[in-house]
Amino acid sequence: MVKTSQLLTSLSALALVAGGLQASAQETAAAGAARAPKIAVIDMNRVSAESLLGKSYAAQIEALENEIKSEGTKKQAELQKLDAAIKALQDDLDKQASLLSPEAADRKRQDIVKKSRERQAFLEDGQQELGRMRERAQAQAENLNNEFQVKIKPSIDAVAKDKGIDIILSNQVALTVNKDFDISRDVIVKADDAERTKPKPAAAAAKPATPPATAAPAPAPTPKP
Repeated sequence: MVKTSQLLTSLSALALVAGGLQASAQETAAAGAARAPKIAVIDMNRVSAESLLGKSYAAQIEALENEIKSEGTKKQAELQKLDAAIKALQDDLDKQASLLSPEAADRKRQDIVKKSRERQAFLEDGQQELGRMRERAQAQAENLNNEFQVKIKPSIDAVAKDKGIDIILSNQVALTVNKDFDISRDVIVKADDAERTKPKPAAAAAKPATPPATAAPAPAPTPKP
């Protein structure tokens, strides 16, 4: 028969073993937690839209778009002028159809055909030119975007270092994001600070005084035909 003292000793031993196992599990969990990477999320669209650096690149891309729009507007205005000229020729032919000789009417019809061909050629050339402008603008925009990514990277790295972040994910790959893990604002602040403290380009050296220009010789008279 087991004595009470032996039973108590056995229970005490089991308690010590259990306590040791629990402590070991807690240490393992703590070590695992210490090794777990710290993850954050960034919204690059927001960084691009709100940071001083991003705004400067956005302004350059907008200038490319405005250049294309301006050229398109000019070509549209020229096309409308050609349309008006063709309509005027057609209206003139319709009004004078009964008064013109067959030869004169035929010449007016030929003028309309010529002007119509001119319009078609202008339209096709204009479309091709605008297409080339869009391709160049697209390539320039991609280069500007790549340049922005390179220049914003040091600010992202600095925030990651300050906060001890191991992995930064784009918000576009996350289904849900806790705002506490979003470092977009921190990157914007860091990038803006870098832009404000960036040394300004040295002012151009003062140009020497330009000597007074001598009077240009009078152009030779144009020979008359």
